[in-house]
Amino acid sequence: MADLTKDEVRAMGKAVGLDIQDPELTEVMYSINALLEALDGINPPGWESIEPLPIILPPSQ
Repeated sequence: MADLTKDEVRAMGKAVGLDIQDPELTEVMYSINALLEALDGINPPGWESIEPLPIILPPSQ
């Protein structure tokens, strides 16, 4: 997976209501890219071919 750019991180922040400005943007970008790299390392081979199960929540009372 390619690293996210500053513009992509800024756009993701705006999508959730955050206005991330420099120099915090650089730190956030490095942190998100490090997290994505770490998560990529724990994916077992072939997981993409597994069909996800629907989440069925009990009715609220």
